[in-house]
Amino acid sequence: MAHFYDCTDVRSPSLKNEITTPSQARKSGTKIFPSVTTVISSTIRDPFLDVIHKPRSLVKFARMDEHDDKDWRDLERLCYGERLCPESDEMIPSSEFGTRVHKCAEKLLDAYRYNDEYEEDIHYDPFAEPFLDWVKDNEHKVIATEYMLADSRIKLCGSVDVILKDQTNAQLFLADYKCRKAKQFYDKDLWQLAIESEMLRKRGLDYQPKCISVCIDITTKKHHHKVWDEDKVKEAIDIMKLISRLYWKIRMK
Repeated sequence: MAHFYDCTDVRSPSLKNEITTPSQARKSGTKIFPSVTTVISSTIRDPFLDVIHKPRSLVKFARMDEHDDKDWRDLERLCYGERLCPESDEMIPSSEFGTRVHKCAEKLLDAYRYNDEYEEDIHYDPFAEPFLDWVKDNEHKVIATEYMLADSRIKLCGSVDVILKDQTNAQLFLADYKCRKAKQFYDKDLWQLAIESEMLRKRGLDYQPKCISVCIDITTKKHHHKVWDEDKVKEAIDIMKLISRLYWKIRMK
């Protein structure tokens, strides 16, 4: 689903739930920016996932009696797979599973940051706890969670899962978690992180914040970290700037 933000104040973007298409965004003003993920998914198509797998899955689910009450958006979410919900033992869309894990990670990190109590979730906390343990073990400082970054030149808005400070060099870095069935990392993971790193750098930093992708293995709850190479980050920033320009040229003109 496409997301658009009012970035009149780039330091404080606000999600516009009523805007779901580029056409609506154009009519709403020049400071309505698309999200990073919206631009990537609307501009770059995977030759297998988007061209073959998704259409094939949509047809399959639409023909199943158990899904005859769902609209196309519900069927689209099913195309990305389902996960066993540890709370109800029912299958739920992967996106919903990931959202619940993200919320637990945000809750745990914020509680650690502010030394607060939190409501335990025995079902989903175990998927997020290894990341908090890693933060503690490395004595990293939690700067912000689910932090919005926007840029008026790049014309994008992104949400960073967590911004941390490395206590060894006092530099900020970004981390983003994905729930997957195995240790898997993709170029698009970096594209999203890299452009958010660039938007953060432009806030006044004299260095490029590092990017770390965290793959949460849903079968073992183990976390796998990938620290992206500096050259790869720079390349990804260039790619995202080009993708954004293309998106605005063909979608927002």
